[in-house]
Amino acid sequence: MLTSSSPSQVKTPSEEEWEAASEPDYDTNEDLLYPYSPTPYFGMYHLVKIPIGRGLLHHVDYWGEGKVTNLGKIRGFPQSYNVNEQFALVSKGHNKGKQIPNRIPVVSVDDSDTSSYIRDGGVKTVTISTGPITKRCAADVARIVNASEGLVVAYGYSDNSDDIQNLERELGKKGLYYGAGYELPADLRTQTEFSTKRVFADASSINNHLYNLVTGGDYFNAVKTVRSLVDNQGSGVCRDVVSQLVSHGIKNAMSFAYKLWHEGHKDIVEDYFPSEFQLILDQKRIKLIGKHYNQALKLDANVDRYNDRLTWGDGKDYTSYRVSWRLISLWENNNVIFKILNTEHEMYLKLDVNVDSYGDRKTWGSNDSSEKRHTWYLYPVKVGDQQLFLIENREYRQGLKLDANVDWYGDRLVWGNNGTVADNPEYYGFIIQPWQ
Repeated sequence: MLTSSSPSQVKTPSEEEWEAASEPDYDTNEDLLYPYSPTPYFGMYHLVKIPIGRGLLHHVDYWGEGKVTNLGKIRGFPQSYNVNEQFALVSKGHNKGKQIPNRIPVVSVDDSDTSSYIRDGGVKTVTISTGPITKRCAADVARIVNASEGLVVAYGYSDNSDDIQNLERELGKKGLYYGAGYELPADLRTQTEFSTKRVFADASSINNHLYNLVTGGDYFNAVKTVRSLVDNQGSGVCRDVVSQLVSHGIKNAMSFAYKLWHEGHKDIVEDYFPSEFQLILDQKRIKLIGKHYNQALKLDANVDRYNDRLTWGDGKDYTSYRVSWRLISLWENNNVIFKILNTEHEMYLKLDVNVDSYGDRKTWGSNDSSEKRHTWYLYPVKVGDQQLFLIENREYRQGLKLDANVDWYGDRLVWGNNGTVADNPEYYGFIIQPWQ
C-alpha cells in the first residue's frame, strides 16, 4: 500500500490535454540532454538511447515529475530524468498541469518499459515514489540500475507492500539489496513529503553497511538487513559479513547473533555463524578448553569457608560432569552478557575480589550469581581456521587464562588476567565444544 497518492489514482490526461499544456518548468529544473518531454511513446521517432558512451546517467526518478513543492513539502528532483506516462502532466504543486521536465515516456503504469530510451545498467541512482511498483515496473528499475555501483531508493511505501516485495525480488536478482538505516547522500534526503524510505545498494556497499551496523551496535537495522539478504538472494553477502566479523574478532558479533536468535531468526545463526554460536545461544552443555594448554575447566571437589570452589584446568578429563558447563545469556545495555554455570555443582563462575602480586584474580564457582563479577563477555576470535573465544569478566575487565604452573595432579588454576588478552588469542583463547 502506498502512503501517498499514485498516478493510478489520478485521471490520466488525454493526448490533446498533454499537447495543449504549458512547457516544462526549466527554471526550477535543469534542462538535461536528450529529454523526451515533447515526444510521445509512439515509435515513429528516432530515439537516442542514453547514456551516451561509457558513463552512467546520474539519476532517473521513476514516476517523477521534477521537483514539486506542495503545501511546504518537497518531492521529486531538479536534476533527474523522470520516467512517467506518455501524456502525464505535473499533478500538484506550483507546476500543476504543466508538462513534466526531462520526461522519459512509458505507455502506462501497467506497461512501463524504458528499454528504447535507457541502456541496461546505465543508471547510477534510481528513485521511485507515488506510483505503483508492478512486477513489470520493478523489472525495468532493476534493468536500468547499474549492478556495480547502483543505488535505488523507494519513498513512501510500506515495508510489507506488494510494491516493495516486487522491487526487492527483482533487485535481488540483479545483486542489489536492502540496507536498513542506509545513509543517503544529501541530494536524496530532500523528500520531505514522504515519511518512509527503503534503500537498495550494490553488494559491496551493503556488505560494508551491514558490517558497520554490527560494529556500531545498531542491531535493529542489522537484523532487518540480514533477514532481507537471506530472503532475497543475498546469502553470499550475509556469509561474507559474518566471516569478516568473526575473523576480525569483532566483539559485537556475539550480540548480533543473540539478537538474531531471540528475534525469530535462528535459521540465520544456524546457517551462517560458526557452530559454537548455536551451542552457546541454545544453552547446550559445553566444555570450555583453554587452547594453549588444552585443559578443560572444572570446579574443585572441595569448598572453602564460603562454600566456593576454585576453578581448574584439567588435561585428562574431557568427558565427566565435572567439565560440563552451560552459558546463560542475558541482554543488558545493548550487549549480550553471560553467566557461566557449572552443571555438576550448579555453581556460577566469578572472579575474586582480591588480587595477587601480579594483579591477577582467582576464579571461583559460587552458589550466588547476583553480582556483576558473576557475569562475562564472550568475544569470538579466529586463530587460523580454529574458532576461539576470549572470556572477559564484566566487573574487572579481566580475561580468563590458565596458570603457567601445574599442581601435583597436573591441573592449572584459572585466573583473571591483569592486562589485555585480545593481542594473544592463541594463549588466552578458549575452545567451546559440545560436552558429549
